[in-house]
Amino acid sequence: MIEFNEFYKLAAALGIGFIIGMQREKSYSESASRHPAGVRTFSIISLCGALASFLAELMNSVAPFITGFVVVGLLLVASHVAHGFVNKEEDGLTTSFALIVVYFLGALCWYNRLLESCILMIVIVWLLTLKRQLHEFASRISTEDIIATVKFAVISLMILPFLPNQAYGPAGLEVLNPHTIWLFVVFISGIGFVGYILIKLVGPGKGIWLTGLLGGLASSTALTLNLAGRSRENEDYAGNFTLGIVLSWAVMYVRLYLICVVLVPGLAKPLALPLLLPAVPALFYALYLKVRENMDHKAKTSTFNNPFNLLPAIKFGIVFTAVMFVANAARVYLGQGALMACSFLGGAAEMDAVAFSLLDMSMKSALPVRELVLAILFASLANTLTKGGLVCVLGAKSMRRPIIPAVVLISLCTAGLIGFYL
Repeated sequence: MIEFNEFYKLAAALGIGFIIGMQREKSYSESASRHPAGVRTFSIISLCGALASFLAELMNSVAPFITGFVVVGLLLVASHVAHGFVNKEEDGLTTSFALIVVYFLGALCWYNRLLESCILMIVIVWLLTLKRQLHEFASRISTEDIIATVKFAVISLMILPFLPNQAYGPAGLEVLNPHTIWLFVVFISGIGFVGYILIKLVGPGKGIWLTGLLGGLASSTALTLNLAGRSRENEDYAGNFTLGIVLSWAVMYVRLYLICVVLVPGLAKPLALPLLLPAVPALFYALYLKVRENMDHKAKTSTFNNPFNLLPAIKFGIVFTAVMFVANAARVYLGQGALMACSFLGGAAEMDAVAFSLLDMSMKSALPVRELVLAILFASLANTLTKGGLVCVLGAKSMRRPIIPAVVLISLCTAGLIGFYL
């Protein structure tokens, strides 16, 4: 007998076909495009995929599934021939390929891959719905953008997986991990790449500060390096770049606090003040920059080019590695007594590495809470000063004046907290 679970999987397949079919039906009603497949056809095709998989399972053979797929394909070919394949009013091949995908989604439902089927359904509906926006985006892409995309794919997908994920170095100082170093290089380049896509989609103003929010969730140091470098070629948007950088600094504190609380829930109260308070002046100053930018109606004449430039990312990766090596050397050879100095040196490169090391020591009961808090504060102070220095050295001249108040406000807040805990 067929169990209730079988009916549930068939119903899921039917529902997926129905939802995608509804989108297609709505699309036809809003345009001159037409296609013989609508909500009923999509629902039936999805159900056919599930039933063909059911028969294949009963017969212990893939023949029913392959036969069903061939029949669907032949019907689509016949449909295109009957309705005029070259007719300009036709919807092209998109709906036909969507039907083929729906057949496979029905099969996935039968094999109890309901989550995967639903996620793919959402992606397909998104792609089908945003037809105009995606075509407009594609029309704005230049040949240089495509070349830059290929370059980024090479460094992230063809180089990174083959680097050894193993730490090298003298005894006790095994911190030179080629995979980690190159991952940081990819990270810096990737943030700039995502930011460029956002700028293409929503415009420079919104795109830059959205990049700052996302960059703060990933790495505020990498984000600062990237936006500061790009400001030299797009100085008209220096205010937007400054806003994005300050936002990433504020988000970094909140993200780091949440990570620490998830890893060690007992630190939620002790770390609330040292990690959340410095984010307050950063957020208020970012709000001030946003209001000032909205009031400034200065015409922006510069155009954005694709930001892919590997050399600055490699240079900073080398500096990052050197600072981490020195910090770990100080920790190994000077002992825990030099914890604050080690944290300060490590924080100059990246906060996450320092925070994770300190949390590991705390979980092993090798570090009192007060010293943990002080070490994190010293690391965050160095991190703020380093990022401010990056902006002043690498950024456009017009960024130096607006970034200094952010550095001063956050540094004074952090220094005040250090004095309080000392």
